[in-house]
Amino acid sequence: MPLPWIIGPMFGVGLLTYAGRGARQPAWARKAGQITIGIALGLYFTPAVIRELSLYAGWMVLGAAFSLALTAFFARLFQHLGRTDGPTAIYASAIGASSDMAIAAQRAGANGAAVASAHALRVMIVVTFVSFLAALLAGATPSPSTAMRVPEIAPATFVTLALIAVAMSWGVSRTRFPNPWVLVPLAIAATHAATGHESRLPDVLVNGGSVLIGWALGQHMTRDFFRRSPRILLAALIMTLGMLALSFAFAALISAAMGLPMLSAIVATSPGGIAEMAITAKVLALGAPVVTAFHLVRLVSVILLIRPLSVLLLRTGWIRLSCSAPP
Repeated sequence: MPLPWIIGPMFGVGLLTYAGRGARQPAWARKAGQITIGIALGLYFTPAVIRELSLYAGWMVLGAAFSLALTAFFARLFQHLGRTDGPTAIYASAIGASSDMAIAAQRAGANGAAVASAHALRVMIVVTFVSFLAALLAGATPSPSTAMRVPEIAPATFVTLALIAVAMSWGVSRTRFPNPWVLVPLAIAATHAATGHESRLPDVLVNGGSVLIGWALGQHMTRDFFRRSPRILLAALIMTLGMLALSFAFAALISAAMGLPMLSAIVATSPGGIAEMAITAKVLALGAPVVTAFHLVRLVSVILLIRPLSVLLLRTGWIRLSCSAPP
């Protein structure tokens, strides 16, 4: 089974949670998982990898523009199917930065719970579907130890990076910077790797971080989650399937134009979260640095442009400010 350390906890915790026997994950546990995954991804960015990624910068910007176009298109569909107000439809359709979108939605007067539910369902579907599709098309699931022939990071070095990451992530989180518990550790580890220190995290740490990420996703599967607004969840389901279909078509274009393997292009352009999609690429050996870079550029673009995009869509009438149909 692909991504056993994410998918297993996600559905295991989900079943327990739905049965009313799940335990809510402590805030520190998700942050620990994010820091671990952030460091694991950052260690990829050696000088050679950075030089290679610079060749794809234009395609990464195009990928971010494509994601914003998907947001604009599917926001209208989401509003029609979910019968929501305009800001709720826009923030629920934004690809990436799910927790930040829920907070931004509340500030904009939107339904934060509906936005969070739509994002949670989308990420769970994408993680499951894309990982199984990638493993099926690849024919086998390589383990990180065989996919990466680099030495493991020294324990003292990892502890040092982790302590710095915790301190800086906590400080940056006070400024409302998006995804600090992933991006700050990623930047710290990338800075370390960029100086020529080529290393990787032991598999046990990567798996441990994946378990915590899976737990965080699975705990959303409460009875209230499915009962709260079936129309919202149905709209999110249809929207996610549509996004996946168009993303696969865009991935085929990217693959043909830039010579990126099709599976790597699929994961790089899929409408999932940066941590989940990057760890998918890492575990399945599908070019994690390229995938991470694509999702990082998209994340920054969505964070910076979602508000002006929302204003534009509402001003032009593409999205209605009020509910498009009576509940």
